[in-house]
Amino acid sequence: MPENCTCRKCGGEGATSFPIVTFRTMTVRSGGKIKKYQAMGEVMSVELCPACIDAWTAQRAEPRTQMIKAMKYPLLLAVLAVVIHFLGTAEIVRWALCILFAGFAVAIAVSEYRRIRRETADIRACKGNFGRDHMTEELAASLLPAKHEDAHLTYVLRSRVMDAKQHQQICREYGISKKKLESVRKYLIVTPESEVNKSLQAPEITADKKPNRRNRRK
Repeated sequence: MPENCTCRKCGGEGATSFPIVTFRTMTVRSGGKIKKYQAMGEVMSVELCPACIDAWTAQRAEPRTQMIKAMKYPLLLAVLAVVIHFLGTAEIVRWALCILFAGFAVAIAVSEYRRIRRETADIRACKGNFGRDHMTEELAASLLPAKHEDAHLTYVLRSRVMDAKQHQQICREYGISKKKLESVRKYLIVTPESEVNKSLQAPEITADKKPNRRNRRK
């Protein structure tokens, strides 16, 4: 990877240029079913310095920061329960709704707490779905568009896409099908660098239907 570039995050020198492959995921609702379609997007380079990657990793490894972001929905439900308690009419209905919304708030809060504790532990240990490469991809994604029209965008290091042994791990992290990863890998092998972004409609990388499954973030 070429070094001594300007970091896209901080603007400092000494950054590394990371080739990244974009994956587009579109969710379609049809006949009461949810189907996901995936296709390869643009191949680009993102310049990041080690200090910014370290700072991002440290931020993600801090449970308190993550908890503040995750508690907005439980707090909203708790506030709604209080409002219903004071503004409701029928006492039985009022108490039933209060208990319901308060229960949802507690359940979500406990679930998020456990998830964040587990994730931050993995980030500090640099293991599981949160290795150094994943942290680099997260930082790059934070600086790039999250969507293009109706498609959600996922960014994966090209070096990982080209390593077939990592496809299972990428699938776990982002929900990108192994079939799609393999087709993109083969396409990048046979296609000259100068032609990659000009040939995104090649048969090898047209969107394939993917069974509905939850994406991993992260």
